[in-house]
Amino acid sequence: MSDKVRRRLMQELQKHNIDAYLAYTPSNLFYTTGFLSPVVALSWRLMGTDLCLIPADPTLSPALITSDFVETPARASTDIEDIRTYKMWVENRDVDILSNSITSANLSRPPQWDQAEIHTALRDILGERNLDHATIGTDLRYVQHQTIELLKETNPQCKFVDVTDVLYQLRAIKQPHEIETLRKAARLYEAGQNQAIANVHEGQTALDIKYNYMDGALQAAKADPSLGDFQGAFGFVSAGSGARLSFGGTSGLSPGDLIKFDCGVTLDGYHSDCGRTFSFGKPTDIQKKMHHALQSAHSRARELMRPGVQLSEIFRVATEEIRSHGFPNYSRGHYGHSIGLDSFVEEPPFISADEDSILQPNMVICLETPYYADSVGSFQIEDMILITSEGCEIFNSYGYDLLEV
Repeated sequence: MSDKVRRRLMQELQKHNIDAYLAYTPSNLFYTTGFLSPVVALSWRLMGTDLCLIPADPTLSPALITSDFVETPARASTDIEDIRTYKMWVENRDVDILSNSITSANLSRPPQWDQAEIHTALRDILGERNLDHATIGTDLRYVQHQTIELLKETNPQCKFVDVTDVLYQLRAIKQPHEIETLRKAARLYEAGQNQAIANVHEGQTALDIKYNYMDGALQAAKADPSLGDFQGAFGFVSAGSGARLSFGGTSGLSPGDLIKFDCGVTLDGYHSDCGRTFSFGKPTDIQKKMHHALQSAHSRARELMRPGVQLSEIFRVATEEIRSHGFPNYSRGHYGHSIGLDSFVEEPPFISADEDSILQPNMVICLETPYYADSVGSFQIEDMILITSEGCEIFNSYGYDLLEV
């Protein structure tokens, strides 16, 4: 898949008169190389250690910079042949090298990593490809200040420009493998929700329900290894009447409380993001009224999930529908988003008032109509939806009614 991604990227770079792309974020490194670095994905603090240069000229080869600690899995995961390594603090050479009587000339390792070593490797890669005076696109919106300064210092003749939106636009149109992975991730969400709801009882806290959700997703993944590499479950579960409990709470579940799921899993580096709302016992009239408004808005929005529809039109219809059900002052910034690789799962484009982009085949969009309030509780209805050539495919199988449990 990565080679096809890079070819599409090269075409975009050429359109924008950009000579090369420097992948920086963990998501874009994985997307363009096929290598999901277990190091860079650990924390934002490691961003800027692994880098990948992709020239716009197809006759010039890409190059990946990664640590010596993960060189072996990198070579197994990517089709990029030019891989340069830098030292990390971890000793990982074979024992025969460590026990050799001939002492190595350089036995030192940095406390973590040496940025100068990384940027020297990048400078060499650019020079070897005659790109040392080039315009380089990168993820400038998210690049740390230190990295920007080092890029300028070691490559003074290069111009660095932001292509964050270009990459998000490319990533919004999914490849077949991505679609299948996201479909499986939605299934695992539902497995987690099934287990959590099956074990709901009075006095249970939001955290109890969340842990049951996470365990249900994990057990489903363990039961079917063909689904892929399950890397965790996450999300927000509320159990109670107030928005203050939207992110978990310690008070016990009582009759009339709402249970809201806004959760997902991570599978092979891709994320799901789905949601439903349940009532523990009979809901109040105002809870039923609010859920009906959100349900109706979600239904109207689903009718528009097809190629050629402008995202701002979906936003307008959803907002008007909720307001027409007795909530004229309801406001929200968006009703959904693309999804894929970012650990903060909401990716552009957003179903928002000013978003003029249109739905296209092979987009996967999370469509949501939420509401959180102190007086009635938290609500969420969220589907993952694939845009097809003729309409859409909804990955979720749950209905949309406010079910009593």
